[in-house]
Amino acid sequence: MNSCCSFDKKDLEFDNQELRHFADYETGDTIFFESNSGNIDTIKIMGYENEKFDNCGGLISRQPSNTRWVTIKHLPKDKWHGTSQDMTKEAEIEIDYQGLLWISKYPIGKTIQYNIDFKDFHSTTDSLIGQFNTGPLELNNLTLTNYYKVQHGYPERIKDSTEIEVVYWTDQDGLVAYRNKGGEIWTKKK
Repeated sequence: MNSCCSFDKKDLEFDNQELRHFADYETGDTIFFESNSGNIDTIKIMGYENEKFDNCGGLISRQPSNTRWVTIKHLPKDKWHGTSQDMTKEAEIEIDYQGLLWISKYPIGKTIQYNIDFKDFHSTTDSLIGQFNTGPLELNNLTLTNYYKVQHGYPERIKDSTEIEVVYWTDQDGLVAYRNKGGEIWTKKK
């Protein structure tokens, strides 16, 4: 049975190119965003988490994978919950941080998938972060070139004007901007 699940262990490991989207995030950093209305939004980088499953098992066993994500905490007043599954107790545990960027690697199909979660924004799982653009794009006082534009993965769920429709991401600076349904645009402060 294990022969149908065999893979080279090195195919499970991330390389520097795959991890480039995490380059701007250092544990303990505080990042500020300012909107075109003068509002401020603040996040703190809490750290990185990893989950590696490298076993091959029976027919209903999950496929081998390696997942890495950066965790953030929204400051000071917003609280966006993530969830974690405690496999020993089979119960959900409420946590006070949110995974911002997720990368998952599956060695059997040799595929990589990315997800972005930020406040009420959730991208779809995809092999690319989003639509790559070479720009230029002017958002508030920020000019972007070589950026990813990521649409909400479930646009039908966006009902309120404060809900985020699109995020903008760069390899060098990570999350650099986002826009809500009401047209308010938030950009990262340098």
